[in-house]
Order: sequence, then C-alpha cells, then structure tokens
Amino acid sequence: MKYTPELLQKVITEGHEDNHIDFKQEFNWHTFDEYRKVKLAKHIAAISNMPDGGMLIFGISDKKEISGLSTEDLESVDRTWIDQYISNYLDPLPRYTIKTIEYENKRLLILEIEEFESVPTICIKDYPDVLRAGGVYHRQHASSMLIQDANSMRDLIELAVKKKKEELLSSIEDILEDKDHTEGAWG
Repeated sequence: MKYTPELLQKVITEGHEDNHIDFKQEFNWHTFDEYRKVKLAKHIAAISNMPDGGMLIFGISDKKEISGLSTEDLESVDRTWIDQYISNYLDPLPRYTIKTIEYENKRLLILEIEEFESVPTICIKDYPDVLRAGGVYHRQHASSMLIQDANSMRDLIELAVKKKKEELLSSIEDILEDKDHTEGAWG
C-alpha cells in the first residue's frame, strides 16, 4: 500500500484502523523502552505479511486525534538503528520506507511497509508476551497478532507460493530471452 495525500485524508476522515493501517500516537526511538521497540517490530512483521502491505502512522491516536510529532521525536528516527534492532527479532527484514509529512499543520511519521518479497516475515526470537520465536504474525481485526487459524495460514502460504511462481516464471523468461539473443548473434 503506497502513501498518497488522498489516501491519508480518506483514512483520517473515515477514522478507522484496519488490517493495512495502524495509528500510533507516539514515536521517539530514544525514549522507547524495549517493550515498545519489540511491539514496533511485531506491527512491522504483521503488516509485511499482509497482501499489499500497509502503513503505521505515528502522530495520530486510535481515536483519530491528530497530535503530530515533535522535532525531537522526528530527529530520533534513524533507519539504521531501527533495522538493526528489528533484525534481532524478524527474518527476513521487512522492506519499508519512512516518510515525514505535514497534515493540518502537524507533522506525522509514516512507515510504509511493503508486502513481503518472497518469503513471509517470521519471528526469530522470543520476547515475553509480545513475540514468539517461530511465530508468523499478520493483521486481523485491525490488530497485529500471531496467525492462529488454518485459513489465515493457507492464505499466507498461497501468497508466498504465488510470489515464488512469478519469480520462477520471470527467471525462465530471462533465460529464454538470453538464449534468443545468443542464438541470434551466432545464427
């Protein structure tokens, strides 16, 4: 799911979180304790395992109150620190972009999380009451949670198989295209 000003306006106007959008009131990497950092990793993993990914939007409460973030909060955002931290808990590291935007004279932080590339994001380390090693997380009923039902797991497996199939077909096409170019040069 790609951020656009129109999408943000619609999400805020309709005012509800869903399986692709999650509001968070605060973000300050320097003041976040271990628990909050691990919760962030959980949300990133869950959204990356959803078709089309989604967004974490910081500076908006669950009740749709727009508080924005301070300059200090925004200066605490360091992609390297975040990646290093969440890579202790997740494999593969989800793909995401970080954006700072203005909305109603407030600054918001958006983590735009892409759908996993070829294999789902899996938790590799326990954190009590938040993450379980070997667990696969997704979004259900606007919450980040461990996949616990067969249908959700089947949907995730189908998405992964579809991605692998597309990757394989693309590789075959590349090989055939290279063969055609090689034969043309010698023909």
